[in-house]
Amino acid sequence: MSDAEASTEGATGADPLLDTEGVAAKIGVKDGATVRVYLKRTRARAAKGLPVRSQDLPLPDQQVGRSPAWHESTIDRWIASRPGRGRRPAEP
Repeated sequence: MSDAEASTEGATGADPLLDTEGVAAKIGVKDGATVRVYLKRTRARAAKGLPVRSQDLPLPDQQVGRSPAWHESTIDRWIASRPGRGRRPAEP
């Protein structure tokens, strides 16, 4: 299943699922490859037993085949709490 299919399959109207391309568009990065790098970093922290920080991409809400998918509300909450350049310092 492609990322594009993941964005439409399982959508619940009010809180649709976003694939890596959908997350990329929402946060303003070039493409889904960037989101996959962010996810790889989050999974590496989790594998080491470290907590997921506010700047880390949340772990996916679902897997659609081999594709990660997040509810739009999950990404919206992450964007709202994510440290940005000049807003506040990142957590250690």
